[in-house]
Amino acid sequence: MSIEDLNKVDMIGIPEGNKSIVNLGFTDHLSWHKEVEKHLLLIQEKINSYIRFIESGEVYESFPAAKGRDKFLIEICFKYKVPKECLDFLIKVNEFLFTTELNIQITYKEWDNN
Repeated sequence: MSIEDLNKVDMIGIPEGNKSIVNLGFTDHLSWHKEVEKHLLLIQEKINSYIRFIESGEVYESFPAAKGRDKFLIEICFKYKVPKECLDFLIKVNEFLFTTELNIQITYKEWDNN
């Protein structure tokens, strides 16, 4: 499961430290060496599929533990260092989502490439 599986929610759960949030996540194993725009489009499409999953209420049907919770965290785990274009894009996504009722946040984590 990864960024390429656009119609799947790859990870979902309730974090131990904050029971009011539903965490959703996906991994991005793709390199940034070429086709940055196509890569950003995949990230956008994956985020949009998660937003649809939440807005449609499917999150509550597929993951009953989410019932009663209205805050969501989408976490993207990157394998490779994220270029400035991606960071700029994710900042804009966060700014847009901040104005919605979804209460979605985006976080980024890089895998250890050693």
